Amino acid sequence: MTEQIKIELNKKLELPDQLFNLFWTKLKPAIITKGEMFLEQGKMCHSLALVERGAFYSFYQKDGNEIIEGFCFEGCFMTDYPSFITNSISKKNFKALDNSNILTISHKELEALYSQNVLFERAGRLMAENLFTTWELKLQDTIFLTPTERYLQLLKKNQNLLQRVPQYLIASYLNITPQYLSQIRRKIIS
Repeated sequence: MTEQIKIELNKKLELPDQLFNLFWTKLKPAIITKGEMFLEQGKMCHSLALVERGAFYSFYQKDGNEIIEGFCFEGCFMTDYPSFITNSISKKNFKALDNSNILTISHKELEALYSQNVLFERAGRLMAENLFTTWELKLQDTIFLTPTERYLQLLKKNQNLLQRVPQYLIASYLNITPQYLSQIRRKIIS
């Protein structure tokens, strides 16, 4: 799995092999058990993480409810980007859906890489553009697509989603009730 993640990741970062290998050596492994948090609201976000194995969901807390922002599987970067780049308190949470292995890099280490070579800065820009694009497309989908269309698109992007994510989290992500999601699923099946 790690070799495949390295290949896919370097397609996105577009770094020469020597620089990519240097970046890879800066990543520190960590194990997050199912139900454990990678990041909690109210704490500082000092690290960017790459999911090597496992699954997470990101969410905000509001009035005691979890508002699901997204899901993160193998090869996905996780961070509260505003907190990470501004050294401010995080408003986002990341919780493990499975026992997971992640690779982390601190803000300080990433900045040091940026200072070493302009190609690292370019890779960082590409990561930031990817995060922004993902967020913007989700916002557009919420505005322009029906819940059924959003559900079908989500399944198309993440074929294993139903096996890895509970239905109530998918419903929250789609901004609908679990009951309404059940109705959508019944209509699709019939």
